[in-house]
Parts: sequence; structure tokens; C-alpha cells
Amino acid sequence: MNLAAIKKIEIAKELGFVPVYALDKIKTYIKSLLKESDLIVQNDRSLHGIWKNKGFEKITDLEADIREARKQMSDSILKREF
Repeated sequence: MNLAAIKKIEIAKELGFVPVYALDKIKTYIKSLLKESDLIVQNDRSLHGIWKNKGFEKITDLEADIREARKQMSDSILKREF
């Protein structure tokens, strides 16, 4: 395990012993560190457009293709011997 991972585990363990009233101070401090290093993670992420230009727009009848794939899987499952 690398050094950064070990430090993160140690910090997480020690956070369990921090009093509740001090957690807000810690959260504020962490946010200030992230702002300084420009590593703030955006919380509002979207999956909009994730499949754009992946080839699905070339499929003329998507529902029919999905039905056929489901039928093939169903037939394959039914042919199995247990």
C-alpha cells in the first residue's frame, strides 16, 4: 500500500475520535486546502450526453434490436442444462 493511502486510512480512523462540534471546523479546513490547490470536486455531475457519438445513433430501430437481444438471451438461458 502506498504512503498516501496509509495516511488517508490513519486520518479516517482518527476522525472517529473527533468530537462532533469539531467536525465542522475540520470540514472547513479541508475545503480551504482544496481551494488552495484547485482540486475542488464538483458535486453536480450529469450523465447527459454520455452515449453521444458512440454509434447508437446509427441504429435505425433500437427497440427491435433490444427485443431481439432479449429473445436471444432468453433462448440461451432456456437451453442450459442444470
